[in-house]
Amino acid sequence: MKISNVCKCIFFSTIFIISILCNDIFAIDINSIEKVDKINVLDYEKESSSYNMSNINLIASKSLLAGKTAILDKYDLRDDVTTIRVKDQGTSKSCWTFSTLSVLETNLQKTKGEYSDFSERHMNYATSKTFLNGKINPWGYEREINDGGNPMIALSYMTRGSGPILETDMEFTEDESQIDISEIENKNVVKKINDYVVFPSIYKYKMEDGSIKYTDGMENGTVYTEEEVLETRNKIKEHIVQYGGVTAMTVSGSVYEEYYNYNMEYPAFYSDNNLLEANHQVTIIGWDDNYPVSNFSPYHRPKNPGAYLVLNSYGIDGNFETGYYYISYEDFMVEACAVGVIDTSDIDYSNIYQHDPLGVASNIKISGQNELYGANVFERKNEKSEEKISEISISSQVDIDCELYINNVNENLNSNELIKVNESIISLKAGYNTIKLDTPIELVGEKFAVAVKYIANDNDALIGIEAPSTSKFWDTATSSEGESFIGNDLDNWVDLSKTNVKNANICIKVFTQEIDNGIISDVYKISEEDNIISNISPYTYIQLFEVSVQTNAKMKILDKSNNPISDTDYISTDMKLVLNDKIVYNLSVNGDLNGDGQISATDLSKIKMHLIDLRLLDGAYLKSANVDGDNEITITDLSQIRKAYFGEINL
Repeated sequence: MKISNVCKCIFFSTIFIISILCNDIFAIDINSIEKVDKINVLDYEKESSSYNMSNINLIASKSLLAGKTAILDKYDLRDDVTTIRVKDQGTSKSCWTFSTLSVLETNLQKTKGEYSDFSERHMNYATSKTFLNGKINPWGYEREINDGGNPMIALSYMTRGSGPILETDMEFTEDESQIDISEIENKNVVKKINDYVVFPSIYKYKMEDGSIKYTDGMENGTVYTEEEVLETRNKIKEHIVQYGGVTAMTVSGSVYEEYYNYNMEYPAFYSDNNLLEANHQVTIIGWDDNYPVSNFSPYHRPKNPGAYLVLNSYGIDGNFETGYYYISYEDFMVEACAVGVIDTSDIDYSNIYQHDPLGVASNIKISGQNELYGANVFERKNEKSEEKISEISISSQVDIDCELYINNVNENLNSNELIKVNESIISLKAGYNTIKLDTPIELVGEKFAVAVKYIANDNDALIGIEAPSTSKFWDTATSSEGESFIGNDLDNWVDLSKTNVKNANICIKVFTQEIDNGIISDVYKISEEDNIISNISPYTYIQLFEVSVQTNAKMKILDKSNNPISDTDYISTDMKLVLNDKIVYNLSVNGDLNGDGQISATDLSKIKMHLIDLRLLDGAYLKSANVDGDNEITITDLSQIRKAYFGEINL
């Protein structure tokens, strides 16, 4: 189960530095590009790549429980969430799916009182690349089903709308062979993650004098004080009390047994070896500040008491027969990759617009700028529906402030067409943030644009992007021209695809609610191909027509000259039904070939002239002449219209 120095790559695995070469136009200085990353690639079971969540802003933020309760010296989430259960990953390399889904499941139980069991197997397959018969998953990472993963892959699977699905829809099995891609498609996604938090990444290194150095894991990276480490630890604890479990990384396997003490109800683990690399992911569900030092292995004991209680995914056999164990606070990697879910909802959107299905992998910045703009342009999926932007989500690897701008008419990025959404600055935490618009904004064009102003405090502004990074998993990332842009203001932009930051897109997602502007009827025939509503009987009043159709759209009926008509008028051929002032259907009345809504001698004359090719009918009139419905105008149609004229039949 590989998590290789877990969290040594994504979150600042790659930072691209872009320089301004002139005042008004962006240009990319190739010599200024710097890759700032470090990853230790591991081979042990090849389970998980590692991310670095380094340089996360440690500026003190409000305590999650400020004014509510002091941090307890001991806590067990099972006292509040009674449905926490031990699962068994068997021989599979899917600890990362079990841990991340247990984080979601405990969040739902803690915050909403909901009991859920989600499919680890679906997450594993839906993020893998190759399926039977050489089929390639278009949203797969550069990983196969038995390559393992990590929490950021798991979270992107859920924030992009691929999952989670219920366990009953794809039950777990240890078998990790290829399957047909159809087995992961068209599943019922039941939850949406609105917000998750990534805690500062803390690695611990033993110095020659025996002291401990706390860093973000990056070469020449951030060095933390003991106070800052304690602050992050307290935030993890606060999160567990308020929102549920938190992911953690560790090592496991027989080679590491000297670091365990199994002779207890809950085994104790402590690693003080800087050369070990994480290969397992668990879920922190509690802690004990007074957990005795004597409980740990006599070969490896921390200096001070205190440990996290973690939920494992090895079932209830062997050394982990209870399914839980303790990891010392002083463990060298337990606080290096902590992620927790804050807010969820049921599926409350119609469409997701995104260019980053693989999720955030690195960042871009312009050296010396603490304000930077990023934008995505999207093409609408269904112009015939009334569609409104309800939420915008932003992935950020640091705490930032931001402003939102939307062009709901077209793709143009300029200050005259981008409308500022929020009056005040929006503060976002490191992680994934969903901003709900107070008033949804209707989309009216074929394309639309969303821009974000990223505001840092004292540092360079960073924009989270999906792009190939040190972790091979993101090598499948792609981008196209016209999707993502960066700028130094709302009028000067550069297409990200035209820079040397290849296959990169900005991590901005848009959620819309769609009101179907379509129309249905049990009485009339509605052709979407030519936008004609036919099979309307002669002498049909508008009121009768309106109750014979069903639509969510606002309807109005216009005459041939686009003028409103009276409610007491007949529906006549070539009138127009307009839905929400944008979708137009021409109306076709059976046998009405002169547009008066009735059957007259004139109608007989017009069909005769059509039959002898003297004056051909077209459009809605041609449809009206085909009264027998065989899609041909024949003598039979003439006969039917004649009978209707003499009152022998009704059309």
